[in-house]
Amino acid sequence: MSLEERAGQVIIGEYQGTDVDSAVALLQEHHLAGVILMGHNIPGGEGTVDLAALTEQISTLSGAGGQDRAVPPIISVDQEGGLVTRVGAPLTEWPTPMALGAVQQGSAGLDEAGSDGSGLNDPGLHGSGLHGSGLHRAGQLHRLMGQDLAELGFTVAFAPNADTTIGAADPTMGSRTFGADPDAVGGLALQSLRGLADAGVAGSAKHFPGHGSVTEDSHYTLPVQQASVEQLRQRDWLPFAQVIEAGAPMVMMGHIEVPALEAGVPSSLSPAAYAEVREMGHHGVIVTDAMNMAAIAHRYGGDQAPVTALAAGADLILMPASAPGAHSAIVSAVESGELAESRLDEAAQRVVALVLWQQELAAGELAAGPEVEVPEELTARLLYGPPELDSAAAGTEDQLEGGEPGRPLAAAELAEQVAAQAITLVEGQCQAELVTEAVQIQGGTQQDRDRLAAAAQQAGLETGWGPVVTLLGGSSPGSGDVVVALDRPEALADSSAGTTIALYGRTPESFSALVEVLTGAEAPGALPVEVGPHPIGHSAC
Repeated sequence: MSLEERAGQVIIGEYQGTDVDSAVALLQEHHLAGVILMGHNIPGGEGTVDLAALTEQISTLSGAGGQDRAVPPIISVDQEGGLVTRVGAPLTEWPTPMALGAVQQGSAGLDEAGSDGSGLNDPGLHGSGLHGSGLHRAGQLHRLMGQDLAELGFTVAFAPNADTTIGAADPTMGSRTFGADPDAVGGLALQSLRGLADAGVAGSAKHFPGHGSVTEDSHYTLPVQQASVEQLRQRDWLPFAQVIEAGAPMVMMGHIEVPALEAGVPSSLSPAAYAEVREMGHHGVIVTDAMNMAAIAHRYGGDQAPVTALAAGADLILMPASAPGAHSAIVSAVESGELAESRLDEAAQRVVALVLWQQELAAGELAAGPEVEVPEELTARLLYGPPELDSAAAGTEDQLEGGEPGRPLAAAELAEQVAAQAITLVEGQCQAELVTEAVQIQGGTQQDRDRLAAAAQQAGLETGWGPVVTLLGGSSPGSGDVVVALDRPEALADSSAGTTIALYGRTPESFSALVEVLTGAEAPGALPVEVGPHPIGHSAC
């Protein structure tokens, strides 16, 4: 590659709306590694995606540059499930990642293999009795999510979050995390990366050095992590260490100042932060979080920041303030000697290797891909098995409902099962008939209320009278006969109600699960975070 080509091979750019021609020009003129599709790039109407138009758009992007490119462009997207979902209906709508943490805590009794609770220590676990656990579900869910993305032409998903939340004091991550137990987060993140890989999609563990335990949002300012390196290694960095040890293809570096590493410098621009990831054994790509976020854009030059990040140890620059400006700055920095050409070469080589790996992954030619044998050393870590095991744990006590054994589980079925397994009774009487004839619904968004009303009517309930069910969509408490936290559950601690429930999602399936519990069914999930006096793992059932 020429210097100009190498300088572009370390940049993921963005473009406006559905103007695919401008994106193609950007890719060709500046030799970009690829593009990221945000919500405004997804064609469709109100609440729906035009899949045909999106597929055509991605096909055009994938072919940009033709035979002149060394490798095809990366087509990436933020698709976590829950609050961060760029490609919506008719793709499956998934509950929040924290729902998987609730399933895992609720199924902790199934998991007696790992002394740390992660279930990763017993080589006999592969394909055996953990069907229905959070680890099992994380792999299934991300494989099916990845299949949807791969069919559209996406090659990279910036997921899962390996952040460990501190709960209510965390304003940013919340239900985007798997929870507050770093061992559980690590196990769930690992299964999620494996699920994406099985679908042929390269995932990325994010956001090192951990965005779940800082009290400010890097979208708006530069958070400061005051913990010591030793404290971080015991908590925030544990999930990253687990996925790196297993061979994660990519780690995302966040914009967080860690004075114990380098005072006054965001981790995305700090050599010490990148060195820490490399010392964990990561040989793959380190991608920055979006460089147009306020933590970087308001403090550092828009075109200089990518150069500084590359010099510090980044391999891939995500969404610089200006992709053409970043490209020009990188070329100039190499020509002037400000950026060592060997550092650019190393970064570009890693990105090209990631693209080639993903291509072979999608073709089933690598041991992480579909229809191939899992390496022996990873067998104990793969807790969800091949697709034919998705539908049932044939012969086990927790055999799944719906579908014949051997038939791959449909995404809609899995979404329903995860929602039903995650719902958590925080306070109240287990299996109480809280609603018998009708329900009054308040709080939430109009869509939330409509979805709960539809689920209630489907169950034969009237709406507009009866017990008051209040839906919480944020961090403010509520009151009523029943208070339900839709995303993160911490606000339930200060809510006034005889019964409080954590739902971890706003999907139709989540509201159907809620109606089941309101009418007397057991809530099988358990808290993945502390809620007031209630510890991780608490359930009133």
